[in-house]
Amino acid sequence: MNMKIYARTKPFHIARSVRGARGFTLVEMLATMTVLVILTSLAAASMSSTVSNNRIYATQTELAASLALARSEAARRGVPVVLSATNPTTGNAFGGGWQVWVDSNGNGSLDSGEPVLRLHDALPSSIVVGDGTTTVVAFTPMGFLTPAGAVDIKICAADGSVPGFDISIQPNGMADVADVAAHVAPCN
Repeated sequence: MNMKIYARTKPFHIARSVRGARGFTLVEMLATMTVLVILTSLAAASMSSTVSNNRIYATQTELAASLALARSEAARRGVPVVLSATNPTTGNAFGGGWQVWVDSNGNGSLDSGEPVLRLHDALPSSIVVGDGTTTVVAFTPMGFLTPAGAVDIKICAADGSVPGFDISIQPNGMADVADVAAHVAPCN
């Protein structure tokens, strides 16, 4: 019996391409890293604006929800309910936070024993809520503002870099939210 044993070898073109393969050179890697750093920097700058927009929007939503809660609780409970700034500052009335509470005795101040329905923590200094002149929004048992008169609260970035919002509360207690253009420094 004549058996020939053939060695298995790779075809010539495959063996040649494996032999010729190499990694990145230092210059190629540095050029790639430079492009990556530039693109990351551009994305981070764009992301900063997006994060700021989201914070302003979230603040507007939370304040509008607190106003709606105060109005509905006043009508439901049949007593005045107040939204007040917890730590008002000049030029940023609600930036230090706010609270919604039941004014059981109708004296306009939070007394011990009066229930607090909602507390909101202080906001970052980059967000301005209100101009500091309005620090209290009170609703009558019928859900109307007291004292009667429209209330306007603007929410915007302290530097005016992104658009903000304007919450207008009518004497009947209904609130409306409108956009405020960017670069309206701050909340004018």
